[in-house]
Amino acid sequence: MEEERSGSGLLDFNLIVILHNFINAAKRLIWLALLLALAVGAFRYYRVDSSYSPVYSSSVVFSVQASYASITDIGNRSSWLDNSAAASLSQTFPYIIRSENTRMLLELELGRPVPANSITATSTADAGLFTMTATANTPQDAFDIMNAAITIYPQAASSILGDTQIHIINIPLEPPTTPVNANNAPSSALTYAGITLAVCILAIFLLSLTRKTVHAAEDLRKLVNLKCLAYIPAVKLKKRTKKANLTLTITNPRVSSAFNESIRNLRVRLQKILKDKDARILLITSTLPDEGKTTVSVNLALSLASEGKRVILIDGDLRKQSLKASVGLDDPSDGLVEILSGSTKNFRLLNVPNSTLLLLSGDETTDRPQPLLDTPRMRQVLELLRGKLDYVIIDTPPAGILSDAATIAKYADATLYVVRQDLASTAQILNSIQALSANDVGLIGCVLNQTQAGTTRYGYGSKYHSGYGYKYYAGSYSSKGRSRYDEAEEAAGELTREISETASSKEEK
Repeated sequence: MEEERSGSGLLDFNLIVILHNFINAAKRLIWLALLLALAVGAFRYYRVDSSYSPVYSSSVVFSVQASYASITDIGNRSSWLDNSAAASLSQTFPYIIRSENTRMLLELELGRPVPANSITATSTADAGLFTMTATANTPQDAFDIMNAAITIYPQAASSILGDTQIHIINIPLEPPTTPVNANNAPSSALTYAGITLAVCILAIFLLSLTRKTVHAAEDLRKLVNLKCLAYIPAVKLKKRTKKANLTLTITNPRVSSAFNESIRNLRVRLQKILKDKDARILLITSTLPDEGKTTVSVNLALSLASEGKRVILIDGDLRKQSLKASVGLDDPSDGLVEILSGSTKNFRLLNVPNSTLLLLSGDETTDRPQPLLDTPRMRQVLELLRGKLDYVIIDTPPAGILSDAATIAKYADATLYVVRQDLASTAQILNSIQALSANDVGLIGCVLNQTQAGTTRYGYGSKYHSGYGYKYYAGSYSSKGRSRYDEAEEAAGELTREISETASSKEEK
């Protein structure tokens, strides 16, 4: 029974993932498909419209009476029109109209050349009626050709039928106003554009089927045999006012309870793992940029600090210092670049607002961080922090494109790997983690970040809309809260002095 449920759930999950991949691929590529469809439609419109030539027609309906000498009475000429005569005329009428003699007479009548096949004829033998249609590229030419044909027809038919008389039944009094052939350029363009768009959408769907990315813990386990410690749902904060708080942190009351709960679960599981390993320095990295490792680092550190732990968050990306912006700080400060290069001036650790969390992040960056990271001074700073604090969390650059994370990892006790749902390919993730494992980085688990509702095995991201009520209220004014902030400021001052001394001392040979 359990296996049946599991198999059914896996099937549902796959269908949802296929749809999810298709929608995401369509969001990225639909504009290209629309542009291509528009280009094909415009080209088709130009081709059809440029080759379009309007054709006008003017028709006359008449009957023909032919005379011949009777065999039984040579002295009398009889005029007759019966069914037999009508049948005979219907067979010869189209031939007469299309004959070279008729065309020659038309040109003499009009005084100008007449295009071939400009006159067509049909007959209704039973009724003894005939229709003659003249076509031309202008309404007046069609009208003139029709009138000229009526005039010369008796002469053209005399050599075959003898004397003929035309009895007009229906004749237009003026040139036609509407062409008989419509310009179908718009409809043709729409048809081609629609077909192109349909083909593009099919191509996007087939492309989405070949996309191999991570959607659930099971994918990670099969790929790298690492435990997924938490699902963190995707959160979008809309800017309603200029002063709206857009920082995605657990201290922001606008952030959903589902996000807060996922961070709490990650903290609880990590604390147990780190305690069992007697680990204090935690490195956090990912495969590619924009996977949310900085968001995970900030919120994990804030969550640990909210439990009364002494925590410092270090910006380990020496190429791009971004942690201050993530917590809403813009104060000038020194970071690892200044400390490791010995260029600190007014160095101080930053206190994150409404938290006891300490932050080590600067303003100066470098394009060559390896000579700074791979030094005894880096180890000295981290060992100093290990002895003074409960947790040291280092946010590093993506391990899939830079080697900085692997360099810093040798100073860390454990590494947490962040994977954004449906971003990096499984091949990229596998290569990155294998490269880290080769440096013995101590991977303890993964975090599946920015999960969409219904795409994970357990449905995280949609299940906890109401949440369990876990909130991190910022700015507590209890005496205990104030003392904790005071203690954090004192710790920041003490650590600032000790780190400054380490930075100013000579590097060990």
